[in-house]
Amino acid sequence: MVVEFAEPGHRHLLIGWALAALRDPGRVRSAWRHHWIATCLFLLLMVWAGVQAVTWTPEAWHHPLWLEAGAALGTGLHGAVSLEPAAGAETVMRLLSYGGVFWLALQYCRSARRARVLFQAIAFSGFIYAAYGLAVTLGGNESILWYERWAYKHSLTSSFVNRNSFATYAGLALIASFVILFAGGRREEAANPFSRQGLMVMMDRFSHGGWVYGLIIAVTGAALILSHSRAGIAAAALGLMAFFAALAAGRRLVGKALGVYSGIVAVAAVLLILLAGQAAEGVDRSVAGEERGVLFGYSVAAIEDYPLAGSGLGAWSEVFRLYRDETLIRAYQRAHSSYLEWASEMGLPATILMVGTLLGLGAICFIGVRRRRNNQAYPAAGVAAGVLVAGHSVVDFSLQIPAVSVVFAAMLGAACAQSRSSNEAEPY
Repeated sequence: MVVEFAEPGHRHLLIGWALAALRDPGRVRSAWRHHWIATCLFLLLMVWAGVQAVTWTPEAWHHPLWLEAGAALGTGLHGAVSLEPAAGAETVMRLLSYGGVFWLALQYCRSARRARVLFQAIAFSGFIYAAYGLAVTLGGNESILWYERWAYKHSLTSSFVNRNSFATYAGLALIASFVILFAGGRREEAANPFSRQGLMVMMDRFSHGGWVYGLIIAVTGAALILSHSRAGIAAAALGLMAFFAALAAGRRLVGKALGVYSGIVAVAAVLLILLAGQAAEGVDRSVAGEERGVLFGYSVAAIEDYPLAGSGLGAWSEVFRLYRDETLIRAYQRAHSSYLEWASEMGLPATILMVGTLLGLGAICFIGVRRRRNNQAYPAAGVAAGVLVAGHSVVDFSLQIPAVSVVFAAMLGAACAQSRSSNEAEPY
């Protein structure tokens, strides 16, 4: 994934920002009192993941497989809570990178202008990936950049390997495009886009460059359909409906407007899911329903055995080897449900903490939609993106793909930053 290679750049930018902030505290645009709970909970999760990976924890905490392996080898092994400590350390570094992206977006996107630039970048990037995917798919090219495709040869994946991951990414890009179309106007100007005044506002936006985002939506939506990802299409539809519902809660869309927008999205989603299901029937079958159920069962068994400590962050592939039976022939690296995978790796308390932290950030965005008088589309995007990835994570692992996580973290950080007026003074 091309976006994966940018992770070191995120860390360098974060370090550079921190050094600049030490010299000039005015660069800190989001005060500590507004995010200290979420920040502390996230760091607590990272500490726990680190504890799982070290060998100096009490032996009673260690996974019993270490003792069994030492007995079989006739030597003592330095065990850990985690079945795969190296994978835990790598996963912590990834999560810290995503946290850094969120932090930078939170600080820089206190400015509505910068928030708009960020969402524009996401929308245009999604358009480029979608256009590339369409060109490759319609041209019959069976490659991903300069690599020969080895999976999903009959579905659009763009530069992604997994069609479901691309579908999540495309859904986030669609949300970003709608944000640009709806951002910038005051609540009174767009209270009802089906009123005469609201219609004039929308037409004016399209005549002044808004048609570009209409084109982006069309191309990205077409790529999403050709991905044949039913769960991805459904999650994208849920995200868009959440976007319109959040705006309705802020009274930018009311009555008829909300019903029509949500109705169009819902009907289109049902039709597209049916079409995607028919198109994917017999081709590109990745994980059938019965196989996914077996994978879920392995995770549940691991959770039941180690509900508190888990088996180690990033160690699900080892969990699979430990619990697999003759039901499945091929090996799997993911549980195809982020929630079950997290619970089997980190334990139930840590998973509840992680999900609760994300829900709390979503609540901040929703409150921001209700509180702000303009630019409500930005915090609404945080609600929509959260609903999209939360829904898709039930049956897949798109949020565990770096390209998706980086974009999601950036959108959520910008949405939280814009949940309060950019004109509010910050106490330092």
